[in-house]
Amino acid sequence: MADAKSLLLSIALASAMLVPDTASGLVADTAPKAETKPMDFSHVTSRALADALVKRGELVKIWLFPKRFGGPEVRENVGYVPAGTEVALEFAHDRISGLIELKAVDRMTVKPEYRGKSKVLKAITYVCHGAPDKPPITISIDIW
Repeated sequence: MADAKSLLLSIALASAMLVPDTASGLVADTAPKAETKPMDFSHVTSRALADALVKRGELVKIWLFPKRFGGPEVRENVGYVPAGTEVALEFAHDRISGLIELKAVDRMTVKPEYRGKSKVLKAITYVCHGAPDKPPITISIDIW
């Protein structure tokens, strides 16, 4: 009889572990998840299409060489990035501003990267130069 009680207790404990714990909020989400697709702007191969996506709020125009560092207001300095990317860009620009204030940087090179013929930046790299005996400081942002 003791063996039967032990067996029933084991079964009851095992069953309890299978019941969802709704009180603590630890219920497994069994709803089907929507597939997330990676960003792909390879079809944006003209400025006209990029400008249309800017109007829709999907893309944002940026200055490749930021105006706050002396970047010119010319068409060749305009870039396009997905909306939301400007947060990472502002963080990078703030970091560069700090390096300039510390006099660790006195010039900068901007290296935009594109995928195929897309007009939307895939990545952007800021190479900040200072003293000739020190290596450059590189800040890269992968976008899509």
